[in-house]
Amino acid sequence: MAYIKLDKQALFHNLNLIAQKAGSKERIAAVLKDNAYGHGLEPMARMLQEYGITKAVVRTKAEASKIKDCFAYILVLADEPESDPKLTFAINDLEQLQHTPKGSRIELKIDTGMHRNGITMDQIEEAIQYIATKGLVLKGVFTHFRSADVLSSELFWQEREWQEAKERIKQACQKYHIPLSHFHSQNSAALFREGLKDNFARVGIAMYGYLEMDEVYEQPPLKPVLSLWAKRIATRRLQKGQRVGYGGDFEASWPMVVSTYDVGYGDGIFRSMRYTKDKEILGRVSMDSIVVEGEEEEICIFDDAKELAHSLGTISYEALVKLSPFISRILS
Repeated sequence: MAYIKLDKQALFHNLNLIAQKAGSKERIAAVLKDNAYGHGLEPMARMLQEYGITKAVVRTKAEASKIKDCFAYILVLADEPESDPKLTFAINDLEQLQHTPKGSRIELKIDTGMHRNGITMDQIEEAIQYIATKGLVLKGVFTHFRSADVLSSELFWQEREWQEAKERIKQACQKYHIPLSHFHSQNSAALFREGLKDNFARVGIAMYGYLEMDEVYEQPPLKPVLSLWAKRIATRRLQKGQRVGYGGDFEASWPMVVSTYDVGYGDGIFRSMRYTKDKEILGRVSMDSIVVEGEEEEICIFDDAKELAHSLGTISYEALVKLSPFISRILS
């Protein structure tokens, strides 16, 4: 069966670079949402624990439940809050506070310009008052920058908004006698662009070996952690004029040896792919297989998601998160 290799040394190399920018590994919160960006939630969590990362960010309670034993702090970004001493829940809307059980550990997300979700600036005091009245446990406050990866002044504008929000939060917390442990705002691009500015950074794509930043910025020597491999199903000899696959899109111009490999768009590769790492795909990508020239026992489909993604007009994130969770992940 097709499988994914996870390079632990590449991961640790990336984490070393990130820790240098953040100041220490304790100031890294590893973003593991969406099956760790397609890498595999549980194997990635175990490697991060081995490295010494103590903070993680996930999307759902189901994700959090699989890695509770690996981290001291887990922030759940998009699920209904509950009272759980191991989990902290993001509050993305003022109305959400009304449905949050007493005693829940929460973090307020502040909308500083992304205009996607979060408490607005003029709702901050109302939110803090409600937290005090309802007996919720406010652990942290955070925001998300919309343009950290592009050459523009928008990051600096949004950071000014964030500074104002932090002052309002501090004043409201003091007024309603609410302790507050931390602030965080920076993603991978913001951290490498500016260095750490809050208590810790939420690092996702850089940990996996990529940055989608404008080339004008210095690109750190990150290493891709993931590579996708496929195994040979069958081999046959094509005669000149014989055609391959759905629609017979490929026609052999000369006698050739071709093989079928066990990966397709059902596994998360793109139907529009025309090349693996080293070979042309002959005809269409099928749901569960591709055909290439040759008869190797296994082939590398890709080992650089950014290179693949840019050839298809998308970004590394999409190429990675599409990978099926049912593909085996092995450490190399």
